[in-house]
Amino acid sequence: MALRLSSGAVQKTRSAFAVQKSVIFALSVREMYRQFGEYKMGTIWVLLEPLLMMVLFMGMFGARGRGEFGFIEPPLFVFAAFLPFRGLFQAGLRETMTAKNIHSGLSHLRQVGLFDVMLARACMNVVIESIVALIIGFGLAWLGYDPIPDHILETLLGLLMILLFGFGLGLVFTMLASYARELDKLFKMLNMPLLFLSAVFFPMSVVPEPYRTWLSYNPLVHAMEFIREMWFAHYTSPVLDMEYYVAWMIAVWSLGLALYHQRWREYVKAS
Repeated sequence: MALRLSSGAVQKTRSAFAVQKSVIFALSVREMYRQFGEYKMGTIWVLLEPLLMMVLFMGMFGARGRGEFGFIEPPLFVFAAFLPFRGLFQAGLRETMTAKNIHSGLSHLRQVGLFDVMLARACMNVVIESIVALIIGFGLAWLGYDPIPDHILETLLGLLMILLFGFGLGLVFTMLASYARELDKLFKMLNMPLLFLSAVFFPMSVVPEPYRTWLSYNPLVHAMEFIREMWFAHYTSPVLDMEYYVAWMIAVWSLGLALYHQRWREYVKAS
């Protein structure tokens, strides 16, 4: 006896991963539209801000000649260090810590969790910063510089690792702020000091002892030095220790995920 089923009787069940992927994609598109659709200056400012900062710091180093470091021209030095730190670490930290503001307007949607919003904002930020880096890179190439890394795959790995560190640290800071809201302001104040303590605007090869050893306790120094070594093959870092950096990253993510699992519901309710 043949069994006949109506067309709507059988539906393919979507996996949890497929649902989350669709949610993150939809949130990323929504955030992209919010930044570039609602704000008229959004498209211009996302490119103008890093350009102004690069010009400012290149002026500090001296844009002519080969600069005080000797191994690379100042425009390329700033391009290979400031953009990854600002566009990946700092932005990843910022987008994670401000995700609660977006999630509060979507809390009525059962499929949308706080972590989904964090991931979506991080993905959106990667796309935007990649486009900005390409535009600035083409500009540097037009001016006669060579912005292409010597070891492309290794450089991309370094960029991914600094993004993951920023996301994980943002997760830790966000959940810790759920215990005391004043901590949120304190954590945001750390952005500027970290910019100058993470070897962004100077290679560790020019730092004398004992300051070199002191600065090397900062895991971000090792991330920046790794990117610098991979970008410029003729540079050798005197302090690079990727095992130390990976250990920090694992610890930060473990703490962040543990805090999130314990506190995210209370944090969302308090927001």
